[in-house]
Amino acid sequence: MMKKLYLLGLVFCSAFSLAACGHQSANDKHEISIASRAELSTADVSLAMDNESAEVAEQVNEGLYDFNAKGQIVPALAKGQPQVTNGGQTYTINLKHDGKWSNGKPVTANDFVYAWQRTVSPKTKSQQAYYLNNVQNYQPINKGQMSPDKLGIKALDKYQLQIQLNHPAPYFSSILAMSASFPLNKQYVEAQGKKYGTDADHTLYDGPFTLANWDGTSDTWTYVKNKYYRDKKHVHLDKINVAVTKSQNTGAYQFESKELALVPLMGSEIKDQAQNKDLYVRKVPATMYLEYNTQKKLFSNEQVRQAFSKSLDLKQLTGKVLQDKSTPATGFVPMGFKNSQTGVDFAKQAGQLTQYDPQEARQLWRSGLRELGMKSAKCTILSSNDDNSKKIDEFIQSNLEKHLPNLQVSIKSVPFNSRLTAAKSGDFDVILNGWTPTYADPTDFLNLLQSDNSNNDGKFKDSQYDQLLETANNQYASAPAKRWETMQAANRYVVDKAPLTPLYYLSEVYLISPKLKGVVMGPMGFPYYKNANWQ
Repeated sequence: MMKKLYLLGLVFCSAFSLAACGHQSANDKHEISIASRAELSTADVSLAMDNESAEVAEQVNEGLYDFNAKGQIVPALAKGQPQVTNGGQTYTINLKHDGKWSNGKPVTANDFVYAWQRTVSPKTKSQQAYYLNNVQNYQPINKGQMSPDKLGIKALDKYQLQIQLNHPAPYFSSILAMSASFPLNKQYVEAQGKKYGTDADHTLYDGPFTLANWDGTSDTWTYVKNKYYRDKKHVHLDKINVAVTKSQNTGAYQFESKELALVPLMGSEIKDQAQNKDLYVRKVPATMYLEYNTQKKLFSNEQVRQAFSKSLDLKQLTGKVLQDKSTPATGFVPMGFKNSQTGVDFAKQAGQLTQYDPQEARQLWRSGLRELGMKSAKCTILSSNDDNSKKIDEFIQSNLEKHLPNLQVSIKSVPFNSRLTAAKSGDFDVILNGWTPTYADPTDFLNLLQSDNSNNDGKFKDSQYDQLLETANNQYASAPAKRWETMQAANRYVVDKAPLTPLYYLSEVYLISPKLKGVVMGPMGFPYYKNANWQ
């Protein structure tokens, strides 16, 4: 995905000084406790699609490349940068010889081959698979038309890997630094069978930490220093205790009482902590949105979806309800993606695509109901049962019922993992969803709405939109200016057709103790603890 492997002008990562658990004694400076926003759904890197699972995967696994504090992609298990030949379609990568699994066995090129083949196999049902869709033979394999061993990745020898792409991709090196491309030990994974990744004891790790004290459903877990990790001399913390805190006030109180070293904040608690010197605020190129199940009768209608979108006052949502330094969404793709040739920000160039227009919303609503042969309608918003989501739900419910006559909106708040399950099964009318990037390109967002994308929860299917993305990803892969223009057209198309309503661009806000040093904020917004230490 890059030369010196910079994130195409996208500044994702930053290093900062933090401070840790206040009750630490002189004898336990190598152990801290932190808070998490949500439960862990899986430890299987092939299935780690939500932010929490991705965060855990990054702490306990290691791939070919990693992100440093400046947002550059740097070698991890790879010896150096990939050798790119064949017009950008062939990547040859040499591996370091000191990578080891947490059972002491070596990490080899075959571990990457197996992991990629397993991820793209339709039997795995991996929602990460599409990140590898540019690897040779991905499409027929993922559709069950070809054996996974035909995927364009092979081990040239024990420590040399070669990858064949269908066409050049400007962001492919970033894929090599994310969990979708992490290795897996075939012997161990197949020995565990269906239990693999379902709890801490049935998972193998090659990263700086191993996972402990997680039974598959608990809302607490522990990162323990991996004694077999190749770079363990730079891992300073022996143990990191993690607990989910769904209440804003609880996390802040535990931080103030020095029980926690790091706490993510949301909503009004951020305003309350505005003067706290330990507050850390970071703009993240991420979008929260309302996604419609287009398989449902009501939301199969384009005018109904447009009416919902134009009924929501996003400035009031961010300024009065959230109060967390998030900003109203102007389109689907957020701020932070810069044109590598011109330096222009994608979202800034796109301009104000979203519109709050209650009068037009009512007209669209009435017209949409007439097309559907309906005089009234009901729908339910599905979301997680945390404080922040509940406030957003209530705001949306109020706006919709106020501006759209004869509409009744219900709210269904469920545990995070239950929301994930419902989203993937299509068991919802409308869902509060969000996306943070895994690679530095607008297509990381735009690809979500392609007809065959496994993360297209609302099952939006539009051949014209698919063609725009096909053109951007394939035809214009080596024509940056035309590719950028096509991605802009796709972004406008999303807002026009309204398969989802962009709500706001996310800010990540934490309380971080000043004694915790060396933590790096990664491209998806969460902290990396590999080089963290307590001072």
